[in-house]
Amino acid sequence: MTDGEHRDEQLRVRREHRDGAVVVEVRGEVDGTNITLVRDELTAAFREAGSGPVVIDLTGVGFFASIGMALLVEHQRLGEVRGTPLRVVAPARSPLRALRAARLDQVLDLYPDLTAALGAPS
Repeated sequence: MTDGEHRDEQLRVRREHRDGAVVVEVRGEVDGTNITLVRDELTAAFREAGSGPVVIDLTGVGFFASIGMALLVEHQRLGEVRGTPLRVVAPARSPLRALRAARLDQVLDLYPDLTAALGAPS
């Protein structure tokens, strides 16, 4: 079931409940022109998740600007305060390279695919 979906010409963001988590699937390019779409869905996911995890799936992202990385760190911290884990799906492609280059692999909980993120213990 899709709870929310936003689109622009470069980006599609969809939020749904799956296996006890709120999953935010992002497809396209994330940059300063469309970060609000990602922020809105991620914020809604944290409101809905309670103590369950929020999973942001970047599998379909080809470009991930630094503003997207800042958003992930902001929500990682929010999750720590609320007791809501943030899990980031970033397979070995552009978003993962960017996150590693910024050393955010040491801050964020990264997973190679959605199955691994959903199956991780809380």
